[in-house]
Amino acid sequence: MTMIDDALKAWDDEYHFKPLRGRAAKMAFTGIRIPASAQKPKRVSGAVSARGRLKGIVRKTPEVMVKVSGGGKGMRAIKAHMDYISRNGDVALENEGGLIFDGKEAVRDLRDIWKFGQYGIPEESQRKEAFNIVLSMPPGTDRKSVTDAAREFAKSEFGGNFHYVFATHDDEKHPHVHLCVNAQGIDGTRLNPRKTDLQRWREGFAEALREHGIEANATPRLLRNARRRTRRQPALHANASQRRGESPEHTSKAVPKVINGYAALAKALAQGDQEDRQLATGIVETVRSMVAPNRSEPTGPAMKPRGPASDAPQVAPVPANKNPSHER
Repeated sequence: MTMIDDALKAWDDEYHFKPLRGRAAKMAFTGIRIPASAQKPKRVSGAVSARGRLKGIVRKTPEVMVKVSGGGKGMRAIKAHMDYISRNGDVALENEGGLIFDGKEAVRDLRDIWKFGQYGIPEESQRKEAFNIVLSMPPGTDRKSVTDAAREFAKSEFGGNFHYVFATHDDEKHPHVHLCVNAQGIDGTRLNPRKTDLQRWREGFAEALREHGIEANATPRLLRNARRRTRRQPALHANASQRRGESPEHTSKAVPKVINGYAALAKALAQGDQEDRQLATGIVETVRSMVAPNRSEPTGPAMKPRGPASDAPQVAPVPANKNPSHER
């Protein structure tokens, strides 16, 4: 394996589905009663994955949004959410089997199917009996492709073990799909999404979109927004970190680590062929935009901003006629 592939693989291993420390990321289901066709294929990893993700970051490929917007503690809350995403029966719901529930009566039937199903769902519960997930893309994205990709993502991630329904909303600029997933699996396991699960879901949704011809990326937030923290906003960033389940210290220490990681990649890629050198240049420009100070923020003597060039990784120029021999 070449030096470039080593650097790419190390970066991919560091940031692609890295397990959380102190707690294991739970799988969505165990698979003991799931048909083979519903099993998820292994993700592409290593140098190939890293190159693709880096190109998406440099080209500013649209990022998918996958968010858990809440969860129903009992059938009463679940029914209310089904009424909301169906616009009280005006928007059709589709379940994991492809059945369509259109109209108020159909939504009531769906509620009864969930309420009196294999395990049953009480009207009120102390725990979440369903999870509400939103899948979204930027304005201008083909809406049908978003719906088709959401359908395929849900089938791949939850199909065969978790009951779910989804609805597409076309009344806002951002094409988005509301997905409601029963927390109790057919095999008895319970859905318990963690941070790593959300990133995996983003990757899965982005992959489904690309299969439908839509450019989509699922870059972790830190790799897209590795900005220097200013002295005027410590409380803001601390609160934001805590909402994401991170400590402020962890977040602040991660920023220079991300920048250094990009610098190592750019240095390695600069020794490659023309395509790799172009990617290295793109990484440098991307990091410069990340660490550049926000001009809208006032700065004082103690906050004098540094120029982008001093913060961004530096890549030595490579002669145009260089033709290294290496394998990817």
